[in-house]
This record gives sequence, structure tokens and C-alpha cells, in this order.
Amino acid sequence: MQLISQIDQIFKLKKLNLWLRTYEILATGPRCGLIEAVSDTLSIDSIKKKMGQQAKLIDYFRLQFGDRKSKSMLIP
Repeated sequence: MQLISQIDQIFKLKKLNLWLRTYEILATGPRCGLIEAVSDTLSIDSIKKKMGQQAKLIDYFRLQFGDRKSKSMLIP
């Protein structure tokens, strides 16, 4: 999680139009802990159930947002 926070800070420092969702992790023991739930997300399992076990994440993104050159994939 520290790495994601650092990358997010670099994006802000460089004034890049990129955003990362950071979340908290609390270690409660040597091999256990709590991870903050991220709302409005889908698990990879739910995506594979929807699209088939052979589907890749890129297939899901293309279905949702179009090809790389489509207007919905371009950053304003």
C-alpha cells in the first residue's frame, strides 16, 4: 500500500491527470490483518462469471469502455 501512495504522490507532484485509489491496511498479527473495502468494485471472479473463465481483464475494459482509440478511453 505504501508503494501505491508514493506513486499517487508522484502523479500529484508532476501534475499528471492520473488518479489512484489508496486504501488502508491494518496488520493485526504476523500473518493477518484488515484491508479497507473499496466500494463500487467488481472482483475478478465476478467478471469471469459474467464473461467466461477464459476472459481477460482487457476484454472487460474493452466491453465497458471501447477500444484504446475510442472517445470513452481518451483522457480529457
